[in-house]
Amino acid sequence: MTFATAGSTATGRPAAPQLLVTVAAVFALMLLAALFQLHDPMIRHDDYPALLADPSLFYSKTLTEGRWVNYLWHLRGVVTPAWVNFLAYHLLWAIYLGCLVHNALGRQTEVWQRVMVALIAGLCLPSVLISLWFNTLIPGLAILAFYGWLATRLSERACRWLMLVFVPAALMSYTTYPFLILAMSLTRADAARSAKDLAGLLVLFIASFALGMLAIYALNYAEHGVFGVPMADWRNPSPATDLASALKNSKLAADFLVNLVLKGGYSITGLALLQTAVLGCAVWAVWSRDKWRALYMLSGAGLGLALICLQVIRSGIDMPVRSGGFLWAFGAIFVGLFALQLRDSGRARLSRNLLFGFTALYVIFAGLTHYFSTEWNRLSRHMAADLGGGEGTVYVTGTYLSLEAANKSDLQKDQSVEFRLNYLTGREIVMCESRPEACAALPEELRGGLLDGRGFEVRHIDGGSVLMLSPKALREGKLEAARKNRQADE
Repeated sequence: MTFATAGSTATGRPAAPQLLVTVAAVFALMLLAALFQLHDPMIRHDDYPALLADPSLFYSKTLTEGRWVNYLWHLRGVVTPAWVNFLAYHLLWAIYLGCLVHNALGRQTEVWQRVMVALIAGLCLPSVLISLWFNTLIPGLAILAFYGWLATRLSERACRWLMLVFVPAALMSYTTYPFLILAMSLTRADAARSAKDLAGLLVLFIASFALGMLAIYALNYAEHGVFGVPMADWRNPSPATDLASALKNSKLAADFLVNLVLKGGYSITGLALLQTAVLGCAVWAVWSRDKWRALYMLSGAGLGLALICLQVIRSGIDMPVRSGGFLWAFGAIFVGLFALQLRDSGRARLSRNLLFGFTALYVIFAGLTHYFSTEWNRLSRHMAADLGGGEGTVYVTGTYLSLEAANKSDLQKDQSVEFRLNYLTGREIVMCESRPEACAALPEELRGGLLDGRGFEVRHIDGGSVLMLSPKALREGKLEAARKNRQADE
């Protein structure tokens, strides 16, 4: 017994309107989860160049990350408001997710079931975390959305050959986006599956991925004189040079996998264990009914994890949890197929409760994550209001690490403060913590920061203003903390 073919519906309605309804519903519910971000979305420090269409600030990432498609996006010369970009990002993400579930779940699947499965894939913690770089990632998601739409219109064979174009383009947008391209083929309900077919598909994908890497290397050599992608310092690289260092780096890969499970459950151990158990049941159920279907999806997830772990072992870099978001595309389809099996076996209520329960949890926790991410936005608006009465340069004394809002929003560098205040006030911002020489002329009582209490205080001086923060940090900087964790494990 196999799963039904995608393309038509049980009610006889054409596929295109169902796809449109699915995408619209997914888009609306993702915006509901991101409600607190809509008017003033949180922007990470290295996402501001994309917002402001400033290629000079992003140029180094072409070398250290090979993100040449993103660099072209920075050259566009048109600046749109952050909230417009935020909506565009989520619309493109909804299109991809809608196309994924449209092709994967078959003609007997109701729209609401497709929407629930799409939200499980789209509102996982890695996807929510990476969405805070929405300005930079718009072109990459446009590539995914376009490929997803083509996959609902073209034959499976045609879509596979298109990977030779779309996988390299996706790779030059974000490292793990190619696996979302692969997921479109591996999860299709209408595939004629076999060992030979799976091997051919994976070989074609690996060739497409290699073509993308070759293009990046060639561009880096032509532009930077480096045939490769050297790792940036913030990733704490420690390349493996022998068996001992490779084994040492393998612990970093293991830590990444553990973090993916635990933090993938929104850092709630109970939720992490629950979703792991449900996923295990889903994989077993799909395997029992259609081994080839399960094997196709497991091979895609396994290949993606293997390449990530290989990169970590080879280069010894810190791999963020947000890199593993593609796994939820496969996992959500497993859960969706499991729910359909429950429905078909006469347990319709359990099927509904499974999908609604998981989706509700993801919407709630994604909403809370978005809410806490905007804590810095709320505080910085107050800072900008107090700075509004002055002119000239703004000198920021003390440390941004003393701000509770910076902790809740997980500000990663002091540029988060610099870019944000410049964006709100239009004034030049000088962070005295990282540029003490530029603040040497300030009066000593201002240069030391806010010595009494937390929060901030604004003082206007001749030719500028001083934003005083406490010099006492609530936490360590992200890069410093990561390095100390490395040293503690040695």
